[in-house]
Amino acid sequence: MEPQVWLDERGRRCPLPIIALNRAAMEQPAGTVIALISDDPAAKFDVPAWCRIKNATFLGESPVDDGGDGLVFQIMVDSAN
Repeated sequence: MEPQVWLDERGRRCPLPIIALNRAAMEQPAGTVIALISDDPAAKFDVPAWCRIKNATFLGESPVDDGGDGLVFQIMVDSAN
């Protein structure tokens, strides 16, 4: 699925990437795919945990394709938050 919203949170540490994800998700309708780019090692655990808490779907993670550091996490907003 192609993300409709991109958040580049590289260089920001926990909890800032999750706060940005939460804010973005609250503004989107159900079915929106958000891509969060983060180089915070905690994001690997925090993003799936946030999805479980917020009833969002964790679509997976992949390396960034721009040659930079970090991972791209894809999340689908499942319901109005």
